[in-house]
Order: sequence, then structure tokens, then C-alpha cells
Amino acid sequence: MNSFLDNLNTREKNLIFVALFLVIIAVLFISIRSTVENLNFSSKQLEKAKSDYEYVVAKAELLSNATISKPSNIEEIELFIDNLFPESISDLVIVEKDSSLIVSFKTNNLKESISISDEIAFRLGRELNNISYSKNEQDSLTKLVFN
Repeated sequence: MNSFLDNLNTREKNLIFVALFLVIIAVLFISIRSTVENLNFSSKQLEKAKSDYEYVVAKAELLSNATISKPSNIEEIELFIDNLFPESISDLVIVEKDSSLIVSFKTNNLKESISISDEIAFRLGRELNNISYSKNEQDSLTKLVFN
């Protein structure tokens, strides 16, 4: 091998060294690029796992919160809902009629009405029989009927 290199002139030797240098650079570039891609993929998986974990923790905390039992009276339910959404709802009316519980309230918008209705239905632990939403210019009226 040494005799092969000795037989080459300086220009050919320089070309061989430059070619070897470029091959080494290419191999380094490819390996670094692969490592960075794997790191990015791992970071995305970590973020997804974190968000999944936070979602599960939030749902577990929600389930661990106390719900009102069915035989609760209207004053307890009204106090519970007022404490749950102190600034979000207005004109809260709770009526018990023919073994049904009717909850009506006003919110600022329909999206808020839907999320609050879902939360109330979950927290009361009763079977939701009917939901009605109506929107006027200033606010949204929601009526929930529970069995």
C-alpha cells in the first residue's frame, strides 16, 4: 500500500485525501442527521406521553371529586352549582317537578352553556333526560331535565 502511494504524484495523493475527507464528512453528516431525527421523534413521543398523562390525571381528579347524591334537596344542589360556577352562570333556577329535577340558567355564550351543562350532569350523578339551549342577543339560556 505504501508503495502504491509512493508511486502517485502529489496531485493524485491530494485528490485521494480530499475524497477520503469528503467520505468521512458525509458519514459524519448522515450519522448526526439520523441522531437528530431520532431525538426529535423521541421528543414528540415524550410530549404526547406527557399530554396523555395530564389528561388522565385531570379525569382522575374529576372523578375523585365528590358528587351530590340523588336524594339531595334543591338548596344543596343550588349551593353546589353556585360554588362550582360562581361567575359563569346567572339566573339559576332549580325546580323539582314530578320526580324530575329541572335546572335552568343563563350563560354568556352557547359554548359555555354546553360545557357547564356537561359538568353539572356529571357532578349531579343523575340521568339526564332532556337538554334545551336557546340563544338570544345577550346570553344563552340552558334548561336541563334530570330523572
